[in-house]
Amino acid sequence: MTQSTTAIPTDIRRIGKSAIEILWSDGHRSEFTNHYLRQHCPCATCRERPPRTLPVVGAGGTELYPSQIGVVGRYAISIQWSDGHDAGIYSYRTLRELCPCAECRPERPVSEGAAS
Repeated sequence: MTQSTTAIPTDIRRIGKSAIEILWSDGHRSEFTNHYLRQHCPCATCRERPPRTLPVVGAGGTELYPSQIGVVGRYAISIQWSDGHDAGIYSYRTLRELCPCAECRPERPVSEGAAS
Protein backbone atom coordinates (compact mmCIF):
# COMPACT_ATOMS: atom_id res chain seq x y z
CA MET A 1 0.00 0.00 0.00
CA THR A 2 1.44 3.37 -0.95
CA GLN A 3 0.34 5.68 1.78
CA SER A 4 2.18 8.83 2.58
CA THR A 5 1.56 10.06 6.11
CA THR A 6 2.23 13.63 5.03
CA ALA A 7 0.40 13.68 1.71
CA ILE A 8 -2.48 16.14 1.49
CA PRO A 9 -5.00 16.67 -1.29
CA THR A 10 -4.03 19.24 -3.88
CA ASP A 11 -7.31 18.88 -5.77
CA ILE A 12 -10.67 17.30 -4.95
CA ARG A 13 -13.34 17.09 -7.61
CA ARG A 14 -16.54 15.31 -8.41
CA ILE A 15 -16.63 13.10 -11.46
CA GLY A 16 -20.20 13.64 -12.54
CA LYS A 17 -22.56 12.22 -9.95
CA SER A 18 -20.79 8.88 -9.69
CA ALA A 19 -17.36 9.43 -8.13
CA ILE A 20 -14.85 11.70 -6.43
CA GLU A 21 -11.24 12.13 -7.53
CA ILE A 22 -8.48 13.26 -5.16
CA LEU A 23 -5.04 14.31 -6.36
CA TRP A 24 -2.42 14.12 -3.60
CA SER A 25 0.69 16.20 -2.92
CA ASP A 26 2.89 13.12 -3.45
CA GLY A 27 1.52 12.65 -6.98
CA HIS A 28 -0.89 9.84 -6.12
CA ARG A 29 -4.42 9.86 -7.55
CA SER A 30 -7.41 8.29 -5.77
CA GLU A 31 -10.79 7.77 -7.37
CA PHE A 32 -13.70 6.73 -5.15
CA THR A 33 -17.18 5.72 -6.23
CA ASN A 34 -19.93 7.45 -4.28
CA HIS A 35 -21.26 4.06 -3.20
CA TYR A 36 -17.86 3.10 -1.72
CA LEU A 37 -17.44 6.39 0.15
CA ARG A 38 -20.96 6.27 1.55
CA GLN A 39 -20.45 2.68 2.74
CA HIS A 40 -17.33 3.88 4.57
CA CYS A 41 -18.86 6.97 6.18
CA PRO A 42 -16.86 7.51 9.39
CA CYS A 43 -19.60 9.18 11.46
CA ALA A 44 -20.73 7.53 14.70
CA THR A 45 -24.25 6.83 13.43
CA CYS A 46 -23.03 5.04 10.33
CA ARG A 47 -20.30 3.10 12.16
CA GLU A 48 -22.93 1.63 14.52
CA ARG A 49 -24.81 0.03 11.62
CA PRO A 50 -24.01 -3.48 10.40
CA PRO A 51 -21.43 -3.50 7.57
CA ARG A 52 -22.70 -2.59 4.11
CA THR A 53 -26.17 -1.55 5.29
CA LEU A 54 -25.80 2.19 4.80
CA PRO A 55 -28.19 3.72 2.30
CA VAL A 56 -26.73 4.30 -1.14
CA VAL A 57 -30.02 5.00 -2.90
CA GLY A 58 -32.20 8.00 -2.14
CA ALA A 59 -35.96 8.15 -1.75
CA GLY A 60 -36.45 8.67 -5.48
CA GLY A 61 -34.49 5.54 -6.34
CA THR A 62 -31.43 7.41 -7.56
CA GLU A 63 -27.94 6.73 -6.24
CA LEU A 64 -26.82 9.12 -3.52
CA TYR A 65 -24.12 11.59 -4.49
CA PRO A 66 -22.14 14.35 -2.78
CA SER A 67 -24.06 17.60 -3.07
CA GLN A 68 -21.24 19.49 -1.31
CA ILE A 69 -17.63 18.71 -0.45
CA GLY A 70 -15.80 20.95 2.00
CA VAL A 71 -12.39 21.12 3.62
CA VAL A 72 -12.27 20.67 7.41
CA GLY A 73 -9.22 22.39 8.84
CA ARG A 74 -6.00 20.95 7.47
CA TYR A 75 -6.84 17.32 8.04
CA ALA A 76 -10.12 16.24 6.45
CA ILE A 77 -13.03 16.76 4.09
CA SER A 78 -16.72 16.75 4.87
CA ILE A 79 -19.30 15.44 2.45
CA GLN A 80 -22.94 16.44 2.40
CA TRP A 81 -24.85 13.72 0.59
CA SER A 82 -27.87 14.29 -1.62
CA ASP A 83 -30.13 12.84 1.11
CA GLY A 84 -28.92 15.50 3.58
CA HIS A 85 -26.54 13.27 5.57
CA ASP A 86 -23.48 15.35 6.48
CA ALA A 87 -22.07 13.99 9.75
CA GLY A 88 -19.08 12.14 8.29
CA ILE A 89 -15.67 13.80 8.37
CA TYR A 90 -13.21 11.87 6.21
CA SER A 91 -9.65 12.51 7.42
CA TYR A 92 -6.94 12.60 4.78
CA ARG A 93 -5.34 9.59 6.45
CA THR A 94 -8.61 7.63 6.28
CA LEU A 95 -9.05 8.53 2.62
CA ARG A 96 -5.56 7.26 1.79
CA GLU A 97 -6.24 4.07 3.73
CA LEU A 98 -9.48 3.62 1.79
CA CYS A 99 -7.89 4.29 -1.61
CA PRO A 100 -9.19 1.50 -3.84
CA CYS A 101 -6.60 1.72 -6.62
CA ALA A 102 -4.64 -1.36 -7.69
CA GLU A 103 -1.42 0.13 -6.32
CA CYS A 104 -2.85 0.65 -2.83
CA ARG A 105 -5.05 -2.44 -2.70
CA PRO A 106 -3.52 -5.15 -4.88
CA GLU A 107 -5.24 -7.86 -2.83
CA ARG A 108 -8.74 -6.47 -3.48
CA PRO A 109 -10.53 -6.16 -6.82
CA VAL A 110 -10.27 -2.56 -8.01
CA SER A 111 -13.95 -2.54 -8.98
CA GLU A 112 -15.00 -2.59 -5.32
CA GLY A 113 -14.32 1.08 -4.72
CA ALA A 114 -12.77 2.59 -7.80
CA ALA A 115 -14.76 4.39 -10.42
CA SER A 116 -14.80 2.78 -13.84
